[in-house]
Amino acid sequence: MVYDKTGLMAVTRVLCVEAEWDRLAIVAVVQPKCFVLSEPINSTQRRFYGTKDQPSRSLLVDQHASVVRALTAAGVRVVDIEPTENLPFQFFLRDAAMVIGSGLILGRMARAVRMSEPSVFATALSARSVIDVEVGQLEGGDIAVTPDEVFVGLGERTDDRGYASLRDLLNGTRRVTPIRLAPDVLHLDVAANLLGPGVGVLHRPSIVGDLPESLREVDWIEITDDEFAEQAANMLVLEPGVVMLDARHERLHNALTVRGFRCIVVQLDEITKVGGGVRCMTLPLVRTSTPKHLLSDLESVREETN
Repeated sequence: MVYDKTGLMAVTRVLCVEAEWDRLAIVAVVQPKCFVLSEPINSTQRRFYGTKDQPSRSLLVDQHASVVRALTAAGVRVVDIEPTENLPFQFFLRDAAMVIGSGLILGRMARAVRMSEPSVFATALSARSVIDVEVGQLEGGDIAVTPDEVFVGLGERTDDRGYASLRDLLNGTRRVTPIRLAPDVLHLDVAANLLGPGVGVLHRPSIVGDLPESLREVDWIEITDDEFAEQAANMLVLEPGVVMLDARHERLHNALTVRGFRCIVVQLDEITKVGGGVRCMTLPLVRTSTPKHLLSDLESVREETN
């Protein structure tokens, strides 16, 4: 669904993400119509650059469209942001911003080719109020939100100054806890991903040192090196107990099914060549349980966009 200007403005009234595993109600995406790989900016892209398997724009567009259809079929409202020329990686929208609680925080990108993505997104969304990170580097792929704590991956794309900026911006409303990533690990969400309050997927070699104490009792499903190379951790929770993942990862599908999850599989073998998966492609704007005082506003969004 493509929202008109009125619909987009209505969406920004009810931004709310309290936890990664709450029901996904509204999500933003950008189609990869402007993708071009003229210069690789991560290790995955370097692996495919200049080979016969280099990512194809037409295949990316097709797989992206399939993901959007699957989201829509699952009852998620999709905000389709118009792609912008000269922003080849804009379709990995997750990195450009993050919703924490009811606040929209713009990322501060680490690579020059992506620098303008956050401001372009804020303009397209007609957001009335955004929060800027003024120093350091901070990308949404390094952020995991829980009701009491925000985890921040520190590595290739988010640095200590960006982490400190986010901690100061949240001003004690949630604990902000760093997780140090191994060299060449692009973001936290390709290394570890919380799928529920007590379960997640993890590529342990991608984490430096011990996990934070609050994550040590999580039932982690371990990801192999081969699965990590295919961005296997980059799953998307659609609602408690329902997760979207790459169709290639049958072992993980089975491990999740044993734990009571329902899995929605999508083809991502082309998307992952660019260095991300279905989580990277999507930016949640509203996850429910939405606080009760916002439910009436959410209903008005539905009415304005029907």
